[in-house]
Amino acid sequence: MVNYEKLGYKTLNEYHIDFLETLLPTNRTYGFFVNWEKVFSNLENKIVEISILNSLSKLPKEKVEIKFKEIIIKYPECIPILPAILAIRDKKLDVFDLENQTIKKFDFSSQKFNTKDIVDFSKETGLLNLFNEIDDLYSYLTGTEVGLDTNGRKNRSGHIFENIVGNLLNDIVKDKKNYTLKIEDIINLKNRTKRFDFIVYEKNKPRVVFECNFYNTTGSKPIETANAYIDLQEQISDLNMTFIWVTDGFGWKKMFTSLKPAMKNIDYVLNYNLLKDNVEKILF
Repeated sequence: MVNYEKLGYKTLNEYHIDFLETLLPTNRTYGFFVNWEKVFSNLENKIVEISILNSLSKLPKEKVEIKFKEIIIKYPECIPILPAILAIRDKKLDVFDLENQTIKKFDFSSQKFNTKDIVDFSKETGLLNLFNEIDDLYSYLTGTEVGLDTNGRKNRSGHIFENIVGNLLNDIVKDKKNYTLKIEDIINLKNRTKRFDFIVYEKNKPRVVFECNFYNTTGSKPIETANAYIDLQEQISDLNMTFIWVTDGFGWKKMFTSLKPAMKNIDYVLNYNLLKDNVEKILF
């Protein structure tokens, strides 16, 4: 059971209440919103092709289709970036053709394309008309890449919370003699090896292991994780190490009954604020 007295609480219920009241409303840092390095890297990799297609924006409407066909024949390397103009990463697309009641397949690879298919697709989707509505394709694609990058926010969200916890642990451990913090380090358990988010070593021996999760919403995964960590705790105890599960987010407000069993069986279940206030007394 969580040593709530070591954390400064008189009762287990007092610890429960403080856990819920100090949950972080968000784990979003400034770097969560857009990965600008990725956005501009993607654009830089196709800057020549963008410039070629951008010439279409300088033409009168009646000449765009003719010139577009000339461009994709002469510069087929421009074809793979056409889906990106429609905010799509895929280079092969299936489209249901309402007029013919059939599925049409389009290949935007520069080696396998069909000129008529590419022109037809670009006309039907409004892509060709776009060139008469914008002044600069690079600026337009910058916005498109920003939009596409939002798909990466879910992946960034989990890593961001790990970084938040890691920065805190590093600040605490870095000046402590005989203590070392290792990131994504492996421990040999009874029947398997396990990679932990963080491990604090004392005199080169693993002493405290950390796992980090952040849940904005409810779901089955947090509950499954809690149950898995109860089993993990027993194996960690057999190695005479301490297990700290750092978990946070307002998702726990509606799932707290599912977290209580973990709190009874894991050394320490802490949110970020409780970790910040108590990690030194636990480690040292």
